[in-house]
Amino acid sequence: MENKNREQLIVSKSYPKSNELINAMGKGTALSQKLFAIGMNNITIDKTNNAVATIYGSDLRKMFNSTSGSLYEHIESLCDRQIKGATIFDWNLLMKDKENGKIEAHQVVTDAYFKDGTLVLRYNNSLTDKIVNLKKNYTLLSLADTLSLKSVYSLRLYEMLKSRYDYQKYLTKEAGELVIEYKLTELKLELGIITSGGSKEIKNELEKDNPDYDRIEELAEKTGQTKYKEYKIFNRNVLSKAKEELNKKTSLEIDYEPIKSGRRTVGIRFFVKIEDPAVSKEKQQVINKDDVLDELVDLLHDDFKGKEIREIAEFAEYDIDKISKAYEYMQNYATKIDVPIAFIKECIKNEYYNNAAKPMYPKKNAFNNFDQNDNGNFDELEKILLDN
Repeated sequence: MENKNREQLIVSKSYPKSNELINAMGKGTALSQKLFAIGMNNITIDKTNNAVATIYGSDLRKMFNSTSGSLYEHIESLCDRQIKGATIFDWNLLMKDKENGKIEAHQVVTDAYFKDGTLVLRYNNSLTDKIVNLKKNYTLLSLADTLSLKSVYSLRLYEMLKSRYDYQKYLTKEAGELVIEYKLTELKLELGIITSGGSKEIKNELEKDNPDYDRIEELAEKTGQTKYKEYKIFNRNVLSKAKEELNKKTSLEIDYEPIKSGRRTVGIRFFVKIEDPAVSKEKQQVINKDDVLDELVDLLHDDFKGKEIREIAEFAEYDIDKISKAYEYMQNYATKIDVPIAFIKECIKNEYYNNAAKPMYPKKNAFNNFDQNDNGNFDELEKILLDN
């Protein structure tokens, strides 16, 4: 129980993130954002002024929901561009510096190194002052909120809205619900749905104090960037899903409405408030159970029905490590198991998988705790097992 409390204490931490990084245009992956969040717990500066994050195996397992086996395949898919899917090197930023009249493009993660269960990430040294030793212009983000989100769009919106909310709250000295507005194309740029795509024309337009977002949309379409072009598709696949996930899993409570010019949607108006920490904590505990159940369904569906999986989860207090070890013990059991749910619950209860004194392949039919029933009253025996 003490270890669980310590884990909750670690996950409940906040971490600072530069508002320049949060509000920069560009694209990334959900995992790259989560690795950044976890890496902020242990970050140093090397001789070349690069920020270097060290992420240990225990934290990687929490992020990947992996309780056993090698982490190698997870890390390989994160780093190898030859494997289908985005990698951590696909986190790219387009940063505007209006005061100095320039625009910068950066690949955020430059190098990755994995050995002995530890992942080391090195970040672009042009961004070092925006990653460490932050004195101002940053937002405190919840590690628990970040790790709970699955969609990269939910993650980006969480950061963007939290940043803008805190800034407006500072200026107005008001709490409660605040209004945050984005032009539609501006929002797509910050979510990474539209990027400069190597287009000088898009970059030149973005350098202006008041970019022509209609022109940017046209230029992006010419480069083949037509994803979520129609608002109804963007609304259904991005905004609606992000709203549901943020409201369910984080301290943010959001709603939104389209800003229209005639019949055309030209922007999005968000209504944002931050929940009471106690309510947010309770909500986070609920969603953690949902995540555990999702993983247990993948693990146990060959041998148990959905109702039984939930029963096992509740019996084990959603301790996926105990359940995984008990299930592995059950799979390696030498004799036929007539009542699998009773067996796995008894195994969890007595931790047979951890007890070196208990043989892996007991000779008796049940759990070595019952004498052989000579009366053939197996119904009664089953009832005893189920009651335990």
